[in-house]
Amino acid sequence: MPIYTNAPPTNGNGYGLCLMRTPANGKLVAIITSTDLVGCPTHWYGGRTVPCETDTCKACNEGIPWRWHAYISAILSKTNHHVLLEFTAQAAEQLIIYRNAHGTLRGCTINARRHRNLRNGRVILETHTAPLDQLKLPREPNITKALSIIWNIAAPTITIPDRHRDTPTIHIQKQHEPT
Repeated sequence: MPIYTNAPPTNGNGYGLCLMRTPANGKLVAIITSTDLVGCPTHWYGGRTVPCETDTCKACNEGIPWRWHAYISAILSKTNHHVLLEFTAQAAEQLIIYRNAHGTLRGCTINARRHRNLRNGRVILETHTAPLDQLKLPREPNITKALSIIWNIAAPTITIPDRHRDTPTIHIQKQHEPT
């Protein structure tokens, strides 16, 4: 039986965060709310970005090359929306430099723009420390759960090496949903 209310739940979006990329024109300004990035190999397959499934990957079996993408959560400065942002490995290098210097990405202000305002131009990313004493950042979302919703896959259980900067691997085991 449905449960009707006259107001949305406190967290109406749940883990369904909007996934955004750096726009072709203009810039994206945001404050990172995640403590670290989450990354994985992805393919452009079937008209969208999908995660590489390693041994059983249809895209790999069809010879589609993969690219590594990083994902972070952030508050957009213009709209105050909490979103997921996607960056290539090259753009994520600036995030790694910031994380290594500060021990976290949370509270980092980013300015992202595309080289020469081209739709697929290289992303140029600048990082700065936000005035955290003047801000109240929302709780960090579960990025892997949000990506699972976006990609329509079973939520994985993930083991990420604890702050081993020179160990970029992430071990993923699929968690099967009860039927």
